[in-house]
Amino acid sequence: MYTEERKSNLLKEFLLKLILIIIFVLLLIWLVPWPNMDSYMDALNPLKSQIFNSNIQEMKDAAITYFTSERLPQNVGDKKTLTLQQMLDMKLLIPFVDKNGDSCDVTASYVMIEKQETEYLMKVNLKCGEEENYILVHLGCYAYCTTDICEKKETIVTPVKPVILGTKPTPKPTNRPTNVPTYVPTPSAIPTNRPTPTNKPTPTPTNKPTPTPTNRPTPTPTNKPTPTPTTKPTPTPTYKPNKKYEYVKTVEAHCADWSSWTTSMLKKGQSITPVNTMYRVVEDLGTKRVQVGVVTAKYQKVYVTTDELVQVSTYNYKVCKNYSYVVSGGTVYQVSGDWTYSGKTYTGATPPRDTATSRWIPVGVDWENCKNDCVNHPITLYKEQVRSGTAYSDPVQVTATCTDVETRSLPVYVNTKKTTEKTVMVEPEKPLYGNIHFYREKTCNSVVSKKTYKQCSTYNDQSLLNDGYGYSGKYCN
Repeated sequence: MYTEERKSNLLKEFLLKLILIIIFVLLLIWLVPWPNMDSYMDALNPLKSQIFNSNIQEMKDAAITYFTSERLPQNVGDKKTLTLQQMLDMKLLIPFVDKNGDSCDVTASYVMIEKQETEYLMKVNLKCGEEENYILVHLGCYAYCTTDICEKKETIVTPVKPVILGTKPTPKPTNRPTNVPTYVPTPSAIPTNRPTPTNKPTPTPTNKPTPTPTNRPTPTPTNKPTPTPTTKPTPTPTYKPNKKYEYVKTVEAHCADWSSWTTSMLKKGQSITPVNTMYRVVEDLGTKRVQVGVVTAKYQKVYVTTDELVQVSTYNYKVCKNYSYVVSGGTVYQVSGDWTYSGKTYTGATPPRDTATSRWIPVGVDWENCKNDCVNHPITLYKEQVRSGTAYSDPVQVTATCTDVETRSLPVYVNTKKTTEKTVMVEPEKPLYGNIHFYREKTCNSVVSKKTYKQCSTYNDQSLLNDGYGYSGKYCN
């Protein structure tokens, strides 16, 4: 029983100590002032902006190295885009993170380069979380370039968003005075018997005189050296409702009308120097192997001997076309004279049989007798022809004479050798190639001078910002 009572007392003591500790911690939190977290966040903003600016600069440098001559857009107005993901895949960059330690958007972050009349304009866009911004870089082939293209030395700043990268945020106002004069004691307050630094006694707070504000001398401002002015981006005006903001865009002098390209070739011993100005552009196209002519075909005369049939004479012979006898039914008839009509006719489908001295000749259809069925059952009208003739049972008694003789002729040929002269092609026509150095040039017909355009619009006008305008830092009346 004593043991149970002791355990109960220990538990009560533990709970009482725990309650006292909790109360002490709450009082400590309530009484002790904690640092302002907003001040810490404001102090971190420049570092975060510096991280963002460093990332976008890395993308710019990697893109300039990547876009060599063969990767640049060729015609004015052409564009080429390279996403952050592609840059990472090609090992142009190593993965980087934003101010919160997260990876940036690899598809919405990109580099786009556009060929203009006299130079290239590259846009570097970076999106990390909710923060997105871009810079514009003017590139070209200048005398001081060590690569195919490099950044133009004249800095053209085009602010596009309210946040200015790399600038310190404005601190929040507090109730403390900004300039507190430092107390400088009068000579009478300075002890004459001041000990040396080695024997200096430790000052006692109770003996230290309390400075009176009325006796504090006004601090004399020191002459600080004037800082060398540096080129800074035009600050974006603080957002104010119902205010008009002035936007400015500067268009550099450029050629507005180019002539057509003229391609020529260099003669032997000549050289070409590339030129790229707003008045004239000369590009070296290099050496190309092209057809410069043809090698004429070669011909040769030859003699060819062939066999040929040549007509040397004509052979004439006679042929009998008609004889004066006819054999009919085993009987030989000696006939003479021509066929003549006897005056007899026959009407019917089958005429009488012909003999050696008579024959029936159809002369037409008997339309009167066939009536309405002349098409299917025609009745033919025949007339008889006769000639004179005598029948002989013994063929020996017949005298065979020719009543119609025709003379015919046949050409007579002999085989002879014939030699002829011919022209034959020995070598065909061939193209002739050569290495030719080409160049092309164009000239400017009209030059537009440098102009500055101003527009008044509302805050964060995306149409003007996308068109190349930037804030001038002024408000419109």
